[in-house]
Amino acid sequence: MNRIALAAVLAACTGTAVATPDVICGSLDGVNNYGITNGIRAYSVGTTACNIGTSNADWIDNSPNHPVIGVTIWKYDNETERLTQLGLSHLKHSFASLQGSVCQPCQGGGTFQALGPGCSDPYGAGLNGTQGDLGPRSEVNPFTAQYVYPYTGINQSGNNIFKRIKVQQSDITDSTATFYCEGVYTNKDDFANGTNFNNASYKRMTINQNTFNASTTGQTFREIPAIYAWQTHNNDVVINEAEWPGEGRMIVASKATDLGNGTWRYDYGLYNQNSDIAASGFSVPVSTATSNHGFNDVDYYDVVDGNILPDDWTATEGGSSISWGTQTFDDTQWANAVRWGTMYNFWFETDSPPTMGDTTISSFKGDQTLVIQGLVPTGAPACPADFTGEGDLNFLDVSAFLAAFSAGDSAADFTGEGSFNFLDVSAYLAAFAKGCP
Repeated sequence: MNRIALAAVLAACTGTAVATPDVICGSLDGVNNYGITNGIRAYSVGTTACNIGTSNADWIDNSPNHPVIGVTIWKYDNETERLTQLGLSHLKHSFASLQGSVCQPCQGGGTFQALGPGCSDPYGAGLNGTQGDLGPRSEVNPFTAQYVYPYTGINQSGNNIFKRIKVQQSDITDSTATFYCEGVYTNKDDFANGTNFNNASYKRMTINQNTFNASTTGQTFREIPAIYAWQTHNNDVVINEAEWPGEGRMIVASKATDLGNGTWRYDYGLYNQNSDIAASGFSVPVSTATSNHGFNDVDYYDVVDGNILPDDWTATEGGSSISWGTQTFDDTQWANAVRWGTMYNFWFETDSPPTMGDTTISSFKGDQTLVIQGLVPTGAPACPADFTGEGDLNFLDVSAFLAAFSAGDSAADFTGEGSFNFLDVSAYLAAFAKGCP
């Protein structure tokens, strides 16, 4: 047990307070635009760390004992009413701390290699875009803040977009959209004292539609991940959090939109705040047919991270759920999982109105599931045997089922096992015998 964790245990037993550091992203200020290459534009955003704890936080250069900083860019689309993540940076490795007072009065006692209690340390957009100081995300455990050092690609530079926040220019050519940036500090001291769930903050961005220069504006929403910006646009968005046992936090945002023609569109955002276990699957319970399935992720580039596969998750509809998924870590460590600091989106349409229910996340590492509540379709009107959609059951429905079964259509997978056999036929016949409500 390390000394900080031991001190925390002793404090709990004795009732005494223990001095601990707690590093957050206190501000996001300034944006550099590095131009465009092959339709991809690159940015960097300035961040200021604040130590809101009561003792020094390590900031030691040329060692594995300093925070790393990740920044991402997000978009709220007013037409779809959907928040998506557009791009992410490699991680800035911090190297020296100043002792400012951005979040609260600096208490002193800090050095270049330690951020003092109450003190802040700014890294401008230029520093956060310095390519030689940017390392791969995939070499960092975001929960424990352990990382490879020296990191792969240290002191390595490249073209104008290398390692920086990359976004497709087509995604930001939208004068009606609202943009955000999120900053995250990952720090060993915070893991040691249990304060590693408050390290993400976000702020609004503006992007000039002529020059594509950008800037930050308004307040920084400290200790709040950017997924919560969705609720600032739509109060009907439901957001809930849960942690893998003894590990990092996953967050699910859900929204149901009445399309006015007897159908609803369901939108979900699955955000991994700081979990190394990550996610390789997402499932929503359904009892009626779904359509217009959608998916959105972020792309990875450059040193090491460029090995992460770009494969989109495809929707699979079974007898009682719709699911998306990718390979697990046991299949390949480079699968397109929902890794830390990223949010993936899923959506579909169906004719069932919303209720609160369970969404299910499948782990990337290990074999775990995590349930988080959100808006899901109700069970009514439900008549799964009505394959023609006419509201009653007859031989045409049986014929349509058999045709789907022969074609390997997921709609005929009544057991939801991903295969087609006599059990699906038996389950269908039972549903047919039950009739429509």
